[in-house]
Amino acid sequence: MPATRFHGWFVAATAMVVLLVRLGGPALWDDDEPKNAACSLAMLDSHDWVVPTFNGRLRVEKPPLVNWIQIAGFTLCGRNETGARIGSALLTVGTCLLTWQIGYRLLGPTCGLLGGLAMASCVWTAVGGRAATPDAPLLFFTTLAFFLFVRGAGIRAGDGSPPVGTPSLSLWSAIGIGAACGAATLAKGPVGLVLPLTAFLLFAACRKLSCPQVGWTAALGGLRPLTIVLAAMVMAVPWYVLVTLRTDGEWLRGFLFVHNIGRFASTMEGHSGSILYYPAVVAIGLFPWSIVLAAMLVHLACMLRSPVADARREPAQLLACWMFVWIGGFSCAGTKLPGYVWPAYPALAIATGLFLANWADGRLDLPWPYLAERFRKLRMTGDRDPDLLIDLVMRVAWSILAATGLALAIGLPLAANRLAPGCEWLGVLGLIPLAAAGLAWWTQSAGYRARSLAVMAVAACLLVTLMASIAAESFSRAQGPRTLVAQLDRPASDCQWACLWNVPPSLVFYTGARIEKLETADDVAAHLRQHPLARVVIDSRQKKLVTDALPPGCGVLSRVQTLADHDFLLLGRLPEYDTPPEHDTPLALAD
Repeated sequence: MPATRFHGWFVAATAMVVLLVRLGGPALWDDDEPKNAACSLAMLDSHDWVVPTFNGRLRVEKPPLVNWIQIAGFTLCGRNETGARIGSALLTVGTCLLTWQIGYRLLGPTCGLLGGLAMASCVWTAVGGRAATPDAPLLFFTTLAFFLFVRGAGIRAGDGSPPVGTPSLSLWSAIGIGAACGAATLAKGPVGLVLPLTAFLLFAACRKLSCPQVGWTAALGGLRPLTIVLAAMVMAVPWYVLVTLRTDGEWLRGFLFVHNIGRFASTMEGHSGSILYYPAVVAIGLFPWSIVLAAMLVHLACMLRSPVADARREPAQLLACWMFVWIGGFSCAGTKLPGYVWPAYPALAIATGLFLANWADGRLDLPWPYLAERFRKLRMTGDRDPDLLIDLVMRVAWSILAATGLALAIGLPLAANRLAPGCEWLGVLGLIPLAAAGLAWWTQSAGYRARSLAVMAVAACLLVTLMASIAAESFSRAQGPRTLVAQLDRPASDCQWACLWNVPPSLVFYTGARIEKLETADDVAAHLRQHPLARVVIDSRQKKLVTDALPPGCGVLSRVQTLADHDFLLLGRLPEYDTPPEHDTPLALAD
């Protein structure tokens, strides 16, 4: 392992490579990125930092912290994808450093380093950290609250003796935690305060059960929950009051009752899932480090349940409480999205770092007697050899890594053939985990476990960086409104824009204009007649609906691919019909 003084630099460098390489290359994805970015530009242009709007209408989905961060990004980097994403990327770098510090304080330098690297080079950090969404600010400020709690309560691996008291915070520590939670509330709402505070109180309750001589009032009161709540309110409430007054309560009603209570109580926008949804999400999002996810959870459970005093038990309790609150809380919600549980990843990464550090040192806590008995019955080994079982656990992990590499080598060319023709070469990315699995297997066999972990870290950084930059850019290059606007023969701001039925959020961002929403084919025809530079965007499934209603001289100006099962068509006056023809027969709608 490198010298401890360089650990932070290793984590920061890994995070910056993963998050900043070709940050502005891919187009804005899905609906959330362009909605947030367009809302931020509207705030910037109107000089109104209080009321969020999108396409000229009030936007009630999210508080404004992500917009304020993006305004700074647009000011520094321009009105482009980099400007929209740079704030998220830098905050995520900060989160990775906080994860390293939490792991270092709780469980020592090796665990901190591996936990920071796992956080910096997992799939969902590359996805969420490069996205212009509120997820990165929420993650940063909740992780900051986690760090301040660890530092303020003085929690760290001890000598294995039972705790002599419950965690307590100084006044300033509680104020700092509350301020961080208040900023998280400005990022994504009440969850930024409720879930971190719940995790801290749950941990205090676990500590109280180990200290029966301490009363519940002292156990929970030592965390100063009222101070934390008051500090969070001082940070967040002024804006909530201002936006409520400015919108006559409309924003607050829509945000709280629809996008908080409504999303928790029922499924919205088709985002549902079973109780297994988030375990599957974590397995994908924590990849490639999730190859030891199952073994890590068993390892953590054994530390929590072991009758033998263990110096790592108290930090393990805190990590388990943090994971349980975020993953368990959102598993109960009706609406489920992968990014909701991203704040649990720092604890997952640190627990993964602890597992790998203990594996390298030969100190894994797994149910050896049970496993040895099963092995003996299968005649795989004749004695209880913990080293053999430990090695077997990691060989299974390397096999999972190799199988995933093979799946990528096959799956990426197939996906590219359908969505990004000409990019089938992306299948070579699957060779990275394949080669890493083989090299890690060989170094482990040679007795160099630490080198196996170094191979894993390098491969994770390289694979995730290339997937998030080059692969993502290849898939987004030839599809979507960015390509449509780029094909225009004049500035987008000179045109009068409209869409039939649905307005693609990315079209609002890339045109920089207000998009009129049309309801019928006759509305499309009227818009094209009234404006000489009218542009109407429809999807290819609406082609037959508007064909007969088109005015003379109008047709398809361009067609662009999307990731869905339809294309976007741009309608307007054809170049050869700059002057309206005398006949009234509409042209056939040709591609």
